[in-house]
Amino acid sequence: MIYVLVGGPRDGQHVDDLPRGYRLPLSDPQPEPFAEFDTVRAVWFELDEAMFRSAQRRD
Repeated sequence: MIYVLVGGPRDGQHVDDLPRGYRLPLSDPQPEPFAEFDTVRAVWFELDEAMFRSAQRRD
């Protein structure tokens, strides 16, 4: 499965696993064909970015 990142710092990238800060939509995502792969959109959540920053400060 290939994920298409929507929003955030990596908007438009195609990746093979979800980076921190991106989530699948709450509705059941339908795969879309891209070349020989199936793709699913992953959406950026700003709340996750804020949580990530606070976690980095604690480390």
